Amino acid sequence: MPKFNTYFRIPAVAGPEVLVIATPDGVETLNATASQIAGAPADSPSSGEFFAEEGAKISRYGDRFFIGAASDYPALNTRDVEHQDWLSSLMATTSIGPWALENAQAASLSRFGNSAFVAGSRTSDAMKWRDKLGHVPSTIGIASWGIADDTTNPTQATAYAYYGEAWRMPGVNYQPSFVMELEAVNLGGPAYGMSTPYHPNCGGGTYAIQIGAGGGQTEGTADCEAGIVFVSNPDSWKTGILFGNTALAGTNGDDGGYATAISMARGQGIEWRTPETREHVQGLDAGAMLFSTVSQTAKGQRIQFADDGLLVTNMTGNLLFSVSPNNAPTNTLNIQAGSGLAAAGLYVQKGENGSPNLGLYPAEGGEIQMSSPVASLGGAVPQQAGGGFLHLNVNGKDYRVPLFTAEQVGG
Repeated sequence: MPKFNTYFRIPAVAGPEVLVIATPDGVETLNATASQIAGAPADSPSSGEFFAEEGAKISRYGDRFFIGAASDYPALNTRDVEHQDWLSSLMATTSIGPWALENAQAASLSRFGNSAFVAGSRTSDAMKWRDKLGHVPSTIGIASWGIADDTTNPTQATAYAYYGEAWRMPGVNYQPSFVMELEAVNLGGPAYGMSTPYHPNCGGGTYAIQIGAGGGQTEGTADCEAGIVFVSNPDSWKTGILFGNTALAGTNGDDGGYATAISMARGQGIEWRTPETREHVQGLDAGAMLFSTVSQTAKGQRIQFADDGLLVTNMTGNLLFSVSPNNAPTNTLNIQAGSGLAAAGLYVQKGENGSPNLGLYPAEGGEIQMSSPVASLGGAVPQQAGGGFLHLNVNGKDYRVPLFTAEQVGG
């Protein structure tokens, strides 16, 4: 028998080659093919190290890696195969076809409805092994990058660092489907401090999602376009953002409490864009906006839609003015600013079966005050009112105020 390691080397292992395997003590041996060895479960204890040069065992797979039910996929260069994994078989029934595993470098599909892939990382380990790692890393459960580096213009390549789909199949009517659920679990009690637009993160704060821009780069980057974008692909969303009635601390949606759904800094607002096209961009211009430039709380105002009407108060809740509801409004009250003959003022427009009256109701003993320069003081009172009479009702009694023209009284 030739001496060990003196055989000529074959260029590759195909699977049927016979190998001689011995137990660690050398007492028992058996023959096995390479494919049988590849199918045996692997048990490799941790070396206690992290880097290869320090003794860590690093396994490298140069080609593709399939785990669980993903191993049913034949990994051929076509989607038209007889035997598919369950995900590809399901996707094959749709208009887009089974593209998921065809393009996968590595894939894991559950056979039993369990979690297909689980990842976790702890900050305590990052601190414990900071000397071994050489730094304190950010503890990240799953990290992914989608790099857009194709500089051809135009290009069909789109980069996604993460992409996910949740499918609701026909007949599923009891439980909802989620593309992603992010749970923030606070086991440490109230956080130290409070999150505000001017201090977004506080000590011990627990946040379900934080969207940053720049990736921590210190140079060479520019502002990103938008934090969250809703598109149709091709279906639409019935609601853009929805808050559950008990989702926010402070109210259950049916009590007298209050909770902040969105908090913004001074000068930040909401815009409604018009469908106009300018500079070849549709929606470039805003048609309406809502924002605040209040610099101090004491100078601020609040708007509240209440059962009693539209209330405008100061920040302590004192009412500035209100607009009361009307079950069948037939008149429109305009508060209008104009110039010339269309001077600023209050205008009552009579509606069908409506009233032309403009009511002014001061409190008991109160006055209706107007300020105007006095003209023709001491002049003679004309015998006739050139402009007719102004009708006033004061405390239920009708009065007529003569209206003299400027020519009658002069000035």
